[in-house]
Amino acid sequence: MDALENQRILISKRLKILKFLSTLEAIIVLFLAFVFTKDSIISLILALLVGIFFFRFTSKKLILAKKELQINALNLFLKRFGAKFKKEGLSQKDFLKLEIVSDLKEFKSQNCFDFKEFKIYDVQFINTNKEFFCGILLQSLNSNKKHDFSDEKNIYTKLKNKNFTLDYILNKNNYFLIATLKNPFFIDLNQNLKDNFEILEKNLNSIKNKFL
Repeated sequence: MDALENQRILISKRLKILKFLSTLEAIIVLFLAFVFTKDSIISLILALLVGIFFFRFTSKKLILAKKELQINALNLFLKRFGAKFKKEGLSQKDFLKLEIVSDLKEFKSQNCFDFKEFKIYDVQFINTNKEFFCGILLQSLNSNKKHDFSDEKNIYTKLKNKNFTLDYILNKNNYFLIATLKNPFFIDLNQNLKDNFEILEKNLNSIKNKFL
């Protein structure tokens, strides 16, 4: 984990440097453009475009390295619990077969977190009433508990808490739709990996206590 943490710090420092250089580049363009055009609005637009383009162009490799680091850190955490991360989701057809909700207008699912006791998929969809759901689908593989979260309107509640929560749930059999703005195993590289792993383990324990 120390090697990954050092990598996180290095990427973070380099991105901050690039943001500073992009801002500096934008200020220089703003000054030069105003000298030649005498138009503050045109100068500001040019400066913003140059600053954004400069950052995106120079940070491509770092952004890719950041995503790779997130996956490596996640895999390290999951390995402790015999779990796996897969870049796959459910199809809309398979999701509708579960009969938890119906009449979908749009559907998107990606990423699978495969534990011995359960699986989790990232899920987003819009129903025909234009109600939006953002959260996860949890499949309990060997649950001994009986649950009944039957209020479908509950999962379309407008969420305010940006952290992972178990406040809004709808289930059928051993499948649970959980409305949340953040995946329970999301790695936030603005925090050190030790703190990340503590949060992820806390979320994992919350899931086990609630459903298993």
